Amino acid sequence: MTSMTGARHTLGVRCVLKGILAACLLVVARGCLFRPGTHLPGAAFNRGTNAAWLGVEWVAEPHSEAEIVALSADLTARQLTTVYVFTTYRQPDGTFNPTYDDAATFVPALKRAAPELDVQAWIGLPLGYVNLEDAATRTAIAEFCATLVREVGFDGVHLDPEPVHDGDGGMLALLEEVRAALGPGPRLSLAGRRIWPLWPAVRWPAVGRWTWSAPYYREVVRRVDQVAVMVYDSALPWAPLYRQWVRFQVIALSRILENRDTVLFIGVPTSEERTFSHRPAAETMASGLAGVIEGLNDAATRPAAVTGVAIYPYWETDAAEWETYTRLWLGHCPAELPDLPSPYPVIE
Repeated sequence: MTSMTGARHTLGVRCVLKGILAACLLVVARGCLFRPGTHLPGAAFNRGTNAAWLGVEWVAEPHSEAEIVALSADLTARQLTTVYVFTTYRQPDGTFNPTYDDAATFVPALKRAAPELDVQAWIGLPLGYVNLEDAATRTAIAEFCATLVREVGFDGVHLDPEPVHDGDGGMLALLEEVRAALGPGPRLSLAGRRIWPLWPAVRWPAVGRWTWSAPYYREVVRRVDQVAVMVYDSALPWAPLYRQWVRFQVIALSRILENRDTVLFIGVPTSEERTFSHRPAAETMASGLAGVIEGLNDAATRPAAVTGVAIYPYWETDAAEWETYTRLWLGHCPAELPDLPSPYPVIE
């Protein structure tokens, strides 16, 4: 039994490594293709409508009015007009973790300080044990979302179900039920997965566990008001590769959302947590923003479909990273792409 388990583990690791290698080869191959485009800086695409994921500490514990005013001023200065405040997650016993005791005080106070701010409740749904195929589970989640908006004052909910495989019908049903429970007005937002950038219209069975196809993405965006795409956690080991990965994510996603009303944010990472799928030295503010900007400059992109970028996470973003954001995206300083050694040709 032990030897069989070890053999399966070895086989699984090999499959994952082969998948990463294939993704690297794909990024290199596509990055080396001639891609006509422009040389516009990030400020040319920034609409002043960006987003960020905030930590649970804002709703879990009391904060003074001065602290909340300072937060609102910081968000406004950085042109962050939508915030996803981590509120709770569904536990294995079906209840929601009680980490939002101060939400009913925090949300109205933040809205008073920044009335135009879109404040959403970020709700985690770990699909390792949350079964979205179960109708009772979906109903409980939908009712909880509606109660949270109605009683606390959030402008909407930001659902974070992970991992959702390509074609998952349970999540589509959940989105429909949450939309119905919220009624008109409150926003329904989703933390979306990456799209497979090579012929995304094809449902690739080998990559459906990690990325979504274009047909599934279209079904998703029909049911939500906003989608913030988590283009990080790519497992790519080098910043130039990740930069190109983001570039083609922007191209593919913008084409899917062309002529739609759905708000699209492209996630940009600043997390220092090192995991198998996230290398902090590769997935950075600089490489992420450079990829977004290069993608928006590409002739195949539909820039009008991209609302802005979403910073993950706000609480780990340091002064140097905010300076990079200000320089590359807001354009308060000369907007030039960071010096990241790359084997790829310059976009002409």
